[in-house]
Amino acid sequence: MLLLQLCSIALLVCLGQAASNFPAELPRCHYGDTNCIINVSHTLVRQYARTGYPPAAFPQVEPFLVKRFDISDGRSGSLSLKLNFKDVNVEGLSGVKFDRAVGFGVNPASSKFEMYGSFPKIILRGKYTADGRILILPIRGDGDADITLFNPKFSVKFKPGTQDRNGRTFLSVDKLKVLVEPQRMNIKLENLFNGDQALGTNLNQFLNENWADVWSELQPSVHVAIAEIMKSILSTLFKRFAYEDLFLEN
Repeated sequence: MLLLQLCSIALLVCLGQAASNFPAELPRCHYGDTNCIINVSHTLVRQYARTGYPPAAFPQVEPFLVKRFDISDGRSGSLSLKLNFKDVNVEGLSGVKFDRAVGFGVNPASSKFEMYGSFPKIILRGKYTADGRILILPIRGDGDADITLFNPKFSVKFKPGTQDRNGRTFLSVDKLKVLVEPQRMNIKLENLFNGDQALGTNLNQFLNENWADVWSELQPSVHVAIAEIMKSILSTLFKRFAYEDLFLEN
């Protein structure tokens, strides 16, 4: 969710006017020039985060709309919770700071593709439904949700498949792994327990006082959900552009 565009941004920094349809004003980097990739990534995010850039298939990311996002954890711990979100606006992606990039070499079959960085804050606002329990307390609710991740650090790694078409290399996303670690999380779920204000306030307080345990229980399904969204985004890019179009010649 909060990494919806990170890998695609990392690749977009390399786009330009090779034999592809990419506009001339977009800068590209040489293969493996990770400092260039980081620097131009920051420039592109600042410039196009709020408007997108349709000629490069780069969507608006500030805010970024997620139509549906499901989190489910049924393990036998203190928390068993199913959360369904819809029409979620993700705010704060334009504040991304890329700290390190690895790989992006000339041969995508053997190269690494990794990005590391952080955000000052990510806010998710949308509608939710909840069903589950904390300890022996059942959780029921539906309404407005406001979730804030403070200073989340992230890593994104993916392994592409390759296919040769008329001498050009096209990629597919074979494996993708996402990790997100916030320094703190704040949750506010409205209309819990059919609008019971006291129970709702107490549950939100409990979730926030125990945010680390809540995040520990939920993060595996969060990471899977984010990875699936990113796979969809990257697949769209890879179908449109050959790998050779993304870089300057060495």
